[in-house]
Amino acid sequence: MRYLNKIIFINSATIKYAEIMLGGNVHFTGTQGVGKSTLLRAILFFYNADTQKLGIKTGQKSFYEYYFQTTDSYIIYEIAKETGTYSVLCYKHLGKICFRFFDSEYKKSFFINENNKANENWEQIKEQLNKNQIASSNKVDRYEDYRDILYGNNDGKKEYRKYALLESKQYQNIPRTIQNVLLNAELKAEFIKQTIIKSLSDDDIEIDLKTYIHELKNFDSQLADIKKWIEKNKNGEIIVKSQAEQIAKLHNALKHLEREKYQFAKQLAWAINNIEIQKPKQAEKLETQEAKKTILLKKIAEINDIFQKKRDKSLGDIKVIKNTIDKAKEKDDDYKKQNISEIIQRASKKSILLSNQENLSNEKQILSAQFTELTLR
Repeated sequence: MRYLNKIIFINSATIKYAEIMLGGNVHFTGTQGVGKSTLLRAILFFYNADTQKLGIKTGQKSFYEYYFQTTDSYIIYEIAKETGTYSVLCYKHLGKICFRFFDSEYKKSFFINENNKANENWEQIKEQLNKNQIASSNKVDRYEDYRDILYGNNDGKKEYRKYALLESKQYQNIPRTIQNVLLNAELKAEFIKQTIIKSLSDDDIEIDLKTYIHELKNFDSQLADIKKWIEKNKNGEIIVKSQAEQIAKLHNALKHLEREKYQFAKQLAWAINNIEIQKPKQAEKLETQEAKKTILLKKIAEINDIFQKKRDKSLGDIKVIKNTIDKAKEKDDDYKKQNISEIIQRASKKSILLSNQENLSNEKQILSAQFTELTLR
């Protein structure tokens, strides 16, 4: 079974990034303005590739203007098949919506870089695909060619056959039927069956020109405008095409700058609003800090006063100690002149001499006592 499995918006339709699964039965519900119509139109565009038949009312932005505002606006469709999964990339190039098919399921890393920003062009996306060895198709810039690929009318283009949802040369009524279903047009079951049967037939389709007469109005002026795109000057250059490409590049750059300006303006407005909210709190904090500063300055003054007093006292003590040291030095010099070392040495023998003196005194008393006894005898 082949079906649209997922749709991804990147910087598209005011959506920065969204992945929406569509496999199986899906029900959309929500209040007005949440994006139901935006999603349904993107799904319908996948099937009919016709920007004029998406239910966009007069006065609303066109599909191109709304879904592809900048060069990094993308819509990616992931399609599931029996043999695997492939994806279709829609992007704008030189004022047109173009398609690329690549043989892989969708991966965010292919389109969003490490700075969480979308890659700005196809070359950057292709570089990521090549790194992962994923094949991609050539650029498809005509809606008719895209529908031929999608519905299997690929004569002479066998490389696109793997991307077909079905294979039919006369599929034209199928996208029209899907379009009527999604746009809530009145349809009967019998008409849907006949549409599918006729689309699968290989009979030639008869085209009633009366049906398309309104499409042929102003054909000559439109044809003249088209011819300007192939007119060459003497040097073989197509001036109009070169000018148009330059204008398209400048327009894309301008849109990108306008978007950035809008983003920066929102950031600036938020910052200003935040500053206004924080201003009273910061003023209160400043007042508190000023009060703390006054208290600290007072404490510093008191500490400095105490320090000065201690310093003066310490200087006085140092002066007294210095005088004492000077006197001690003078006495040391005087003692050296008196040969204090010898005196100290002699003084150290005092206890020995006193002991000898005592011994001699005792001996004298003993001898005197003996002599007295002899005298008395």
